[in-house]
Amino acid sequence: MYACYYSTIERSDDGYFRGWVPDLANVRADGCTEKEVVDRLFREVRECLRNLVLTGAPLPRPRPAEDLPSAAGREVRRLLLVVA
Repeated sequence: MYACYYSTIERSDDGYFRGWVPDLANVRADGCTEKEVVDRLFREVRECLRNLVLTGAPLPRPRPAEDLPSAAGREVRRLLLVVA
């Protein structure tokens, strides 16, 4: 199984990084570095998809980058997470 979902990562005013995957409910992570957030998001995405497969639920359809929610004036990065 291969799946690709975009994550959104931003740096907050307190210096921490926060990330989430808009197409997967409750997949969020935060950390001191961007790498830490990406690593945590990747694990969370794998676990979320694993649980969906085990329960027979359909995998959410990933949206293209241009259809993701806007950053509303904040500086954010988008990263494509490829899960195999």
